[in-house]
Amino acid sequence: MNDQDNKLKNYSVTSDLIKLILLIVAGLVIGHLFNQFLYSLIFSLSIFIIYILYTNYIFEKWLYNFKINKSSTYHQKHQNLVSKVNSDFKNHNIVQEKLLALEKRFEELSESMPDAIVVVNKNFETEWFNKAAVKILSLKEIDIGKPIAHMIRNPSFAGFIKKNKVGSSINFISPLKYDLTIKCFMVPYGEDRNLLTFRDVSESDQLDKMRRDFIANVSHELKTPLTVIFGYLETLSFSDDGYVDDDIISEMLKQSKRMDILISDLLKLTKLQSTDIPDKDFSQINLKTMANEIKTACKPEALKNKNNVTVLSDNDIFIKGSYEEIYSALINLLSNAIAYSGKNIQIEINYLARNENQVEFYIKDYGAGIPEESVDRLTERFYRIDKGRSREHGGTGLGLSIVKHIINRHDGKLEIESAINEGSKFTCVFPKT
Repeated sequence: MNDQDNKLKNYSVTSDLIKLILLIVAGLVIGHLFNQFLYSLIFSLSIFIIYILYTNYIFEKWLYNFKINKSSTYHQKHQNLVSKVNSDFKNHNIVQEKLLALEKRFEELSESMPDAIVVVNKNFETEWFNKAAVKILSLKEIDIGKPIAHMIRNPSFAGFIKKNKVGSSINFISPLKYDLTIKCFMVPYGEDRNLLTFRDVSESDQLDKMRRDFIANVSHELKTPLTVIFGYLETLSFSDDGYVDDDIISEMLKQSKRMDILISDLLKLTKLQSTDIPDKDFSQINLKTMANEIKTACKPEALKNKNNVTVLSDNDIFIKGSYEEIYSALINLLSNAIAYSGKNIQIEINYLARNENQVEFYIKDYGAGIPEESVDRLTERFYRIDKGRSREHGGTGLGLSIVKHIINRHDGKLEIESAINEGSKFTCVFPKT
């Protein structure tokens, strides 16, 4: 409140107080003249009360029939409130006009977009949608106010809405057109509202599916003749007729095994990309058990490389997922640490609660480390830091890509930290059960 407001307020109170005192004095004088002090005092107070009620009535009438800057007869004591109401109303109108202009511009921009846009409230009830939503989602005007999940009946979309994870996205098949694949993004919009964007990704999804099918089919086609070749080479390797050089057979066997592993990894990666984890494969996984199992499985490699592998934690911590897939991912990370960190290197396995919602499982070595420019590319398919060294260890360049897909399938993430001559740390972050 500024100085002018204080002056007007003080003026109003002082003015009313002076009027009350004058009426009481006048009442006492008249009462003294007519020897009726009590009645005269009551009469004076009644006049003051009627005055107060009348001035309030005039002000309330002005408020109920409010129009900004409208000329009206209101008492001077209400000037402060009148000025305040007029000022606030002006500011309110300015803000409202700006909001309406922004909203109109947003709607104009949304109407020109090919993506369907739907604004929903905190209960995911539809508040507004653009023209593209009519075409892609078949929404109608009567759908305003209805839950969006009632108009888009798809289990994956319903689960996505239920999670209410802002900034996330999901792909699902349209319940109205089975050849239409839709990608939905969720972002916050205003207070207690979300903006859902629906994009037709059918073409890119089809191309991606064709690519996956091609890799799977080619891998299957290669697998059969390779198995035959591999079998004959093994037969020749046991032959003592001396017609074939043993070194040649050995190299052919080595390369055949490498190709067999490569094809198997391609098939595994294609399966991870194109399928979901079956419900029957989900189970409670004790990370304590998992840590000790992968340590035992890699013990021969560790002894051969003279690495000391230690499990730091002994607590029972559980996550939910596919035991086979999680085991495959973690043993891959440990095998990599043993193979690429160097000889006589300390390797640590640890698992712990990161926060109330997440659990982390990490494998850390104190070996050679990874160049900074390569860290972000490690999970790319067929990416190798040292191609010669990777082939020497039988690597296909698909291991970390497979690990990343497995972790992602379990709503987790893979974090990689490394520095030259300081070692590397691979952390798998999982949701806490």
